[in-house]
Amino acid sequence: MPIRDYIAEFLRTHCDLEFDTIAPQATPAELGLDSLTVLSIIVLVEKKYGIELPDRQVAGARTFAELMELLGVSAAPAS
Repeated sequence: MPIRDYIAEFLRTHCDLEFDTIAPQATPAELGLDSLTVLSIIVLVEKKYGIELPDRQVAGARTFAELMELLGVSAAPAS
């Protein structure tokens, strides 16, 4: 399963959010995501896909698009 689909499924089932309706410039707080939820997404993706992101980069991400970019995923709606 591609990372984008994995994140979309997580957001749908755990946060009641549809990936394709999220504005890329929305902040996690605007989406109702607390820091623990954001961290959970990052950790789950790191473990499932064998990647590691520096904590400093994750902490510096301010928007949904920036978080997705760190994971190599486009925040743009699927066409």
